Amino acid sequence: MSKVHDTLYRAVDVSVDVEGRRASVSVNALVESTGTPFKNPFSGEDARARIHLPSGFEYTYAEIGSGTSTVTGGISMSWKDSNGQFNDLQMNQDGVIR
Repeated sequence: MSKVHDTLYRAVDVSVDVEGRRASVSVNALVESTGTPFKNPFSGEDARARIHLPSGFEYTYAEIGSGTSTVTGGISMSWKDSNGQFNDLQMNQDGVIR
């Protein structure tokens, strides 16, 4: 490495409801992110979609919804209404724990 940056110590707040497809993540003055269910374009009701990866290394099941994130600080990026995955992930050094 040619440059090593100082470590930032920031509060991290995380709230996730996998089944409800809702989430929020906040890292003080660095990251703000929210997740919500997709909406049915005809009824306006919450829509449900799911991915099942029986041998997946990331997760086994993920609920799919919409995600919006903003990153500030040394870099700036933002995504609005992109895809979001909500999953219960339990891993160790060998991968997903089933």
